[in-house]
Amino acid sequence: MRDTTSEPPARPDSPASGILAEAPGDDCRTAFQRLRVTVLSRPTTVAPVQRYGGIGPLTFGDAVHGVDLRVEGSELRAGYHVLLPIAGHVESRHRGVDVVATRDTAVVYRPEGETTLTRWAGDCRLVCVGFGRAALERSLEALLGHRATSQIAFAPSLDMTTGRARSWARMLLMLNHQLGDADSVVLQPLVAPPLVDGFIRGFLLAADHPYRERLDAPAEAGRPAVIRTAIDIMEAEPQTPLTISMLAARCHVSARTLQEGFQRHVGVPPMTYLRNVRLRRAHDDLCAADPSVQTVASIARSWGFAHLGRFAALHQAEYGVSPAWVLRSSR
Repeated sequence: MRDTTSEPPARPDSPASGILAEAPGDDCRTAFQRLRVTVLSRPTTVAPVQRYGGIGPLTFGDAVHGVDLRVEGSELRAGYHVLLPIAGHVESRHRGVDVVATRDTAVVYRPEGETTLTRWAGDCRLVCVGFGRAALERSLEALLGHRATSQIAFAPSLDMTTGRARSWARMLLMLNHQLGDADSVVLQPLVAPPLVDGFIRGFLLAADHPYRERLDAPAEAGRPAVIRTAIDIMEAEPQTPLTISMLAARCHVSARTLQEGFQRHVGVPPMTYLRNVRLRRAHDDLCAADPSVQTVASIARSWGFAHLGRFAALHQAEYGVSPAWVLRSSR
């Protein structure tokens, strides 16, 4: 983990803005990407400090700037992020929701959607952690026993006064502190992977999201083989024009049995699950596409979305941005 203490900004006669294009360390650039920073006040007596580092799919930041800032980030990020002030406060806006983060309230960011720190107070020491998207979603899938077909719709804030959240925050601060020591055992290959896994799972148990009740419920018997078979078919063949009848026939059950089994063990009908798989694959293609060659319509059609308006609405609801915006930003 790198420590960098910067000189206080020059005392401005009026707020100034600029691009924080070279934030300290590659880990920081990966996690927080390009940020537009606007100075909102004169420097305080607080000494600015920035420290960033990472362990596996986790990226940590610990910073205080000594001057009030407005920080605008990219609408597309590599993963999920949590910001927790351990002194002072920060005012945040994400996906249209305003949150004032304090020691008692952390802010949670999803991978897509407008994100702005509307005012990062100069005396606010902010500890943050970024979760690699794939690592967090695969951890959830392992706990659920089935694939998550879309990004996790975390609540925009996390109540840090609950027992679980306080316990998880202690883990966060411990890891943040340990990363400053190059000889720390948390960086050793025998220790880091299980520690990272426990930290990620702890967050999933502490934060609010649609799967929380299922994680809190007692473990149930394994999902019937027929449901696993249907899910495997849909994950392997999402471009095939599957119907509930075709799926039921291939699973050797009635359509009603398959419908009821999905509702009980997965929580959504089979065709909704299939649509979510296709939406996820279409979103991945939009992120990787060359906008000079492909269009939103061509990608949508390739995944079975014949109605472009309906596809755009589903994508906007799930990812917080339009498919056209993702395609334009893919390069």
